[in-house]
Amino acid sequence: MSRRKIEIVRIVWIAFVIFFSLNQAYAQDSGFEGDINIQKAINHTGFTLLNANNYEQRVTFCYIPENKTKTKINKRLNKICVYKGILPYIEDSNELAALLSLDIAKLMDIKADFFRQFSISYSPRKYEIKSDKKAADLMVRAGYNPVALINYINKTTPEPNWFEHNIMHHKGSERAAYIYQYIYEKYPVYLAHNNYLKETEYQNFLRITPEQRKKVRIIQEERIKIQESNIK
Repeated sequence: MSRRKIEIVRIVWIAFVIFFSLNQAYAQDSGFEGDINIQKAINHTGFTLLNANNYEQRVTFCYIPENKTKTKINKRLNKICVYKGILPYIEDSNELAALLSLDIAKLMDIKADFFRQFSISYSPRKYEIKSDKKAADLMVRAGYNPVALINYINKTTPEPNWFEHNIMHHKGSERAAYIYQYIYEKYPVYLAHNNYLKETEYQNFLRITPEQRKKVRIIQEERIKIQESNIK
């Protein structure tokens, strides 16, 4: 190879290295690399839930880097989108599974038949608790902790007063209480060995639910004291 050709190859190689380095720097500075990791986490969790529950319809997931505190279901495309603004409320993989399982449960109901789709659109309150319970089932079958549903709803679902009460939806405390009761009846082991027991969000839930929940809180606080005394 002539000296001129060697010089050209060298210049091209240097240009390639510079171009690649700039692209990597741009990806890191712009958050693009972080967005890819978030999309991967959402895909992994979503497909784990679908596969473990043998859901036969194809569902896709997308991450939208916009500061909107919501998720979105596209029933026509069988697609669930997660917006960036909701992610600060997610602390671990179980809470991400809670977020996705709630939307998967709704999508399953919507796709069940045309008449149910019509009913859900005009009377969502009727199906809301049903979908919440189905979300707990989806999580357990996929190996996730359903108590995370309580934490997620307690952090994200509104609590309107009597004047602002939306007859189309339940209050956040009502939904969390129904989920708690469902877990207590069907999956009590998750409450007997409650990984969220000491977390502030879960303790807050125990204090805003009806009177009978206080008894549960007192029992669980006593368990904590016993466990701590045994460790000492």
